Amino acid sequence: MTRRWHDLCNGANERFKKTRMTLIITITLAFICSAETLPQDIAKILAKAYQLKFENEWVRVTKVHYGPREIIPEHAHTKFPVAYVYLNDSGPVIFRHKGWERPELTRPPTKAGSFRLSPTAAVGEIHEVENLADLPSDFLRVEFKTEPIDRKSLAGRFYREDYPANKNLQKVEFENRQIRITRSVCAPHNSLEVAASSSDPALLVILTAVRFRSTEGQNEVKQKTSDPGETIWIVNGQKQRLENPDDAPMELLRFDFKTSPVKPK
Repeated sequence: MTRRWHDLCNGANERFKKTRMTLIITITLAFICSAETLPQDIAKILAKAYQLKFENEWVRVTKVHYGPREIIPEHAHTKFPVAYVYLNDSGPVIFRHKGWERPELTRPPTKAGSFRLSPTAAVGEIHEVENLADLPSDFLRVEFKTEPIDRKSLAGRFYREDYPANKNLQKVEFENRQIRITRSVCAPHNSLEVAASSSDPALLVILTAVRFRSTEGQNEVKQKTSDPGETIWIVNGQKQRLENPDDAPMELLRFDFKTSPVKPK
């Protein structure tokens, strides 16, 4: 009788441990999937892979680095629509998603200066990442924190094209009712004026390693040196002139935000 009672107690204890572990895992995943706390947690837990570069009420910009042959453990992202802006030529990367009908997706090799749009799953995204190449993969996650309109249209790959090296260029590459994305080039020893409308601010993403000067009104900003992935925020109604003193073009992507920031619930 004593042995039987001992076995019953041990069995109950094991069941309690399993139930407790299941509860801990459930609570942990629920916390990880929180859209409001997630980016800060990624920056702390996976600081080598994800660095928060810029954030305000309109946009969140995270610089991502996957080292050669690196495996990034399971983590979550928010449900905001996103643009992936590629900063280097890289190889294929596998994303293994949790809870998806097709859990494993392979991102093909990328080219510096190109970008991809994704509406992102309505419940966010949880995945593990494996870089299959001997090359690093460096890109920006540009998350749109504004009211979504035509969300499903935020999809597709947009490739960098050749352009005349001695001429300025401004070409709209994508537009819907939420966002406009323009590729801009400031030719060598030239200048480029950028201005935001009275209602819509803009984000500039620098795609090339450059030296440049920035002038706002009568106030000249000292010369800066920027690496690919640096950002410039242009507030409503602001005008800036970018001057390129180098022998190589200065290339940028411009994001104009046409809807208001999402109000916190």
